[in-house]
Amino acid sequence: MSKIYPVAVPKWGIEMVEGTVTSWNKAVGEAVSKGDEVFEMESDKIVNVWEAPADGTLRRILAEEGEARAVGELLGIIAADNVDDAAIDEFISSYGGAETSSADTASETAAAPAAAAAPAPTAAVSSVAPSADGGRRVNPVVRRLAEELGVDLDTVEGSGRNGRITKEDIVAAAEAGPATTESSADADAAVDYQVIPLSATRKTIARRLSEAKRDIPHFYLSVDLNLEPLLAHRKKLNANGDTEVSINDLLVWCVARALMEEPRINVNLVGDDIHQFNNAHVSVAVATDDGLYPVTVRNADNMTPQEIATATGELAEKAKAGSLAHADISGGSFTVSNLGMFGVDNFTAIINPPMAAILAVGRGQQRVVVKDGETVVVNMLSATLSCDHRAVDGAVGAQFLMKLQAQLAAL
Repeated sequence: MSKIYPVAVPKWGIEMVEGTVTSWNKAVGEAVSKGDEVFEMESDKIVNVWEAPADGTLRRILAEEGEARAVGELLGIIAADNVDDAAIDEFISSYGGAETSSADTASETAAAPAAAAAPAPTAAVSSVAPSADGGRRVNPVVRRLAEELGVDLDTVEGSGRNGRITKEDIVAAAEAGPATTESSADADAAVDYQVIPLSATRKTIARRLSEAKRDIPHFYLSVDLNLEPLLAHRKKLNANGDTEVSINDLLVWCVARALMEEPRINVNLVGDDIHQFNNAHVSVAVATDDGLYPVTVRNADNMTPQEIATATGELAEKAKAGSLAHADISGGSFTVSNLGMFGVDNFTAIINPPMAAILAVGRGQQRVVVKDGETVVVNMLSATLSCDHRAVDGAVGAQFLMKLQAQLAAL
């Protein structure tokens, strides 16, 4: 008996439904040792590395770089050299996938007699079936893009593995334009825009936010928060400590303490169950060139403002470097999204499921208010709480905001 190991899309995270192959670190026919990094896949805004579960040879690649595949779908085959190609073909044709695929899942199959084996393809021949484009190596996504941009596939030279045509090849061909006798005015009009295909990260963001906005019954509660106590407390902390604490760090600290006082909003909605957390795992939205990453500050209710500042800074650096792990962006119980540093006065945010609420924070600014019958100038900011009405009632959201106001006033 010889083993055939399916290289399938693992389920990295509860929300993952598909992933995009970003690179193959092994070529067909190359030896693989247990623990070797075989391929990298982008899913849910991070890049994961799949490690080989055993020794063998990478015998087939069924998904090229840049292609998206659903969880459980077969990407390739690792097998011993003595497993003939007919046995591998039979395994592929009968492979049913799984809801969750893991790196240590293996399948045993008897090595078919060499005499009965069908003619075996060489390692240099791709295992991806030829398309209807006269045998050209084009996946359906690339083919659709070519149709949208009016690019003739027969005129494109593929730059991918084994000459495969990539989306970048199509975009470059579209920008170069067809070799016709168009007038210069028509040619200029044809390249009046730049086509930027969605990255795997942006696709994930688009899918999850579309689902959240469509499926979650949002309601919104807005308040004005007095920043004067927070600003005074921040000045004191930064004068006496080595770690620079930002306004947002202190807001996260106050939010965590308010969540402990109103735990009914410190929840996830998972299926038909509400998961109420014992600690505040505050997700902080970090903006990068690749999109918005909700990094998680765990147990923020047990941290000092300085510790929150350090944790948030480290997670932000990892986000910008593209080195976030799944644990860094999962497990949040509540989200804080602050656009005040970009000059935004107020906004409403889309809930990041399975969390049931998100606080959108605008910029602090001086306002004239009436206090004890007199007009005074006070630093204020606007905050809007978005709640999932399936898990959070309006009164609960309002009470949380009252607790937050009290936390700020007590600084």
